[in-house]
Amino acid sequence: MVTHPLIDFRTTSYGGRSFFAMQPIAPGIQLLTCEAPFAHVIYKDYRREVCAQCFAYAASVFRSINDRRTWSIRSCREGAESVWFCTDNCRIVWESGGIGPLLAEMNAILAKSQIATRKKAKDGLRGYDSPDTIFPGRPDVQITQGYIDKAWAEAEDLASSRPRLSSYCSTMNLEDMELEIARSVTSAIVQRYVFDHRPTNFSPSMIATLDPWTAVLDLQSSELSNVQLRPYVLLAHLRVHAFLCHSLPKHLRQYVPIVRALLARDTGNSFGIWDGDDRDEMLGWGVWVSASYFNHSCCPNLKMTRTGRTMRFTTSRPIEAGEELCISYIDINQSMAQRRRELEDSWFFTCRCQRCQSEGVDEAYQH
Repeated sequence: MVTHPLIDFRTTSYGGRSFFAMQPIAPGIQLLTCEAPFAHVIYKDYRREVCAQCFAYAASVFRSINDRRTWSIRSCREGAESVWFCTDNCRIVWESGGIGPLLAEMNAILAKSQIATRKKAKDGLRGYDSPDTIFPGRPDVQITQGYIDKAWAEAEDLASSRPRLSSYCSTMNLEDMELEIARSVTSAIVQRYVFDHRPTNFSPSMIATLDPWTAVLDLQSSELSNVQLRPYVLLAHLRVHAFLCHSLPKHLRQYVPIVRALLARDTGNSFGIWDGDDRDEMLGWGVWVSASYFNHSCCPNLKMTRTGRTMRFTTSRPIEAGEELCISYIDINQSMAQRRRELEDSWFFTCRCQRCQSEGVDEAYQH
């Protein structure tokens, strides 16, 4: 990870690792740039409206021009999913890279596989494994890390047998949101595959700098907290794992073991892909790895902006030496109770930033 010389990377006692100012920093200084997400997905309803390369939203661009909502430039290759772009330049950039075209092929495979498994489930085909029995999903069971580990061990055992896996998937009606999760994970698998098949003239130092997967593993896992709050998430993730083991071609199935590690980190480290600064519509989500090291504050000192696939973080006020660099994960114009509830539900922590502590004291004093 390459960082600005004005900032330092430290381990905290409350929020994992985070960025801090090494010296006073003036407002308007760009401190971190994240070029592209390691994993991402655009929701199905927006794929014709969002440029696959730069994430430009057609409805925003053409809001005053006859209510046009879709892009007209398309890449349509045999065996690949159709993909739309805002300009020919975006299409050329996307097609010239190794990741985009391969991902379009994999997404087409996933879509066909979902249709096939749904048809089999609808036709009542049954094998000797049922989604309701092979994985634990009872809401009355106490969720522990051991319980989750056992469930994933059973998932890996299932994936080791192609006949059992096929039988299981023939009973599985994969939900649309589960397919979105599978597409997001597949984007990471494709990146991993392309990186591993990079040109042989890369130096060891370049590989250490470019390897994104090591940085992903350094992100904090929220697997236990997420499943304890939403037990149904575990079954969804196990179904996605089985679906990918069943659907992906052989040369990518070897990367399926990264599924659990990525899903364990996705919830607490992903960013919404919004239609603009007003954040009216969420078009999808992505994991910008180095950006995930910024902790939250209800009085942030950084402003986050997205230009195309690139995420930028700029100081929004003067920052003192030693001060932690923070962004806001939520709408900070809410009450303290609303803010804390949203952060606890989505990021699994109780905010104790300076503003929350001050407002908490004021609230206690008023009572």
